[in-house]
Amino acid sequence: MKDLSTLVADVDARPWDGSPATSRRAVQSTLAALRTLLKMEVAFVSRIAEGRRYFEFLDTDGSFTPIVVGQSDPLEATYCARVLDGRIPALIPDARREPAVRDLPMTTAIPIGAHLSVPIRNQGGQPMGTLCCFSRRPDPDLRERDLDLLTVFADLISNHVDYLMERDVAARLVEDRLDGVVLSGGPQIALQPIVDLSSRRTASFEALSRFPAVKGGGHWGPDRWFEEATAAGRGPELEAAALTAALARLGAVPSSVRLSVNVSARALCDSERVRALVTGEEAARLVVELTEHDQVDDYDRLWRVLSAIRAAGGRIAVDDAGSGYAGLAHILRLRPEVLKLDRSLVQGIATDPSRQAMCIAMVGFTERTGSALVAEGVEEPEDLEVLTSLGVPMAQGYLLGRPRLVAAAMPGQRSA
Repeated sequence: MKDLSTLVADVDARPWDGSPATSRRAVQSTLAALRTLLKMEVAFVSRIAEGRRYFEFLDTDGSFTPIVVGQSDPLEATYCARVLDGRIPALIPDARREPAVRDLPMTTAIPIGAHLSVPIRNQGGQPMGTLCCFSRRPDPDLRERDLDLLTVFADLISNHVDYLMERDVAARLVEDRLDGVVLSGGPQIALQPIVDLSSRRTASFEALSRFPAVKGGGHWGPDRWFEEATAAGRGPELEAAALTAALARLGAVPSSVRLSVNVSARALCDSERVRALVTGEEAARLVVELTEHDQVDDYDRLWRVLSAIRAAGGRIAVDDAGSGYAGLAHILRLRPEVLKLDRSLVQGIATDPSRQAMCIAMVGFTERTGSALVAEGVEEPEDLEVLTSLGVPMAQGYLLGRPRLVAAAMPGQRSA
């Protein structure tokens, strides 16, 4: 067993790289050391929120586990609340002899013999929880030095606990936001026309997700919503919800045109529900736009999914062609029926010979391969004029039609 000075130095010097795993290890090892040093059966860190006490970290001697991580109680029923407001002593050698706690239900229900508890404070000095140790048996040898020890370690781990609790709060907010969208039927859907430049008629529509305002954060774009969902491990779930909402708008789309829907390669490979949606009975009316901004890890697996979409009558589009991972090698491996020229190559093309040269190359490529080419982000008349003169067959953008929110069609409803 390490002596006290070595133990304090070890915890204080423990490297912290800002990762959750490192912080959890720091807190967990501190609890184990404290419980052993103080000869207690249980050591834990609690979090206080919305009138409840939550057990966040726990270490026991294995013979006695009266609580579990994640369990919570009404704050007013706990020792923690009373320690924080001074109604009971922070150091209790024998709870059954302490008038302030001996009649509390948990004193006899657990039961509690010896108990020590100190606040853990955030960087603003406010208590966010407690660091506690207790045993079923009383310990008449407990002294103020033991409480001082607990206080020292509470200060040492406070940054780790504060960091982890902030992350947990942020994660819960993410879950709440995602639940709100998914359970309400997915994001709202706006339809933007893709226009045939020779006839100026609508060739197809793209379904674009529109999300509600974020409390305290204003409006986020779809990319941020999907990035947040992916980071939370719920990317395919949100994409499936968006797909479901988009398919519900097919009744508002003329049967002579297709609907483009945005799907990541990752969701296509990982989610059975996403695959079912894009290969279902409406597949022949869909153009599946691959929006993956990360490198594709398994082209063989993705190719099998794309083949199933094509077999069901769907078409494949590569979004943002000419930027990021949507480069030539990516396009050659996927052989899409539609290429969408990235807005970064479209906007300003009227006065940029380099953009014009790239566009000419893409027109030639799609003509030779039989793919359709769509210029995205067309907003200026002069850019549209140059795109048309260079032979780009289709385009979309605010100049040609802004996205328009469309209500979901009633079952059986169909446009002519």
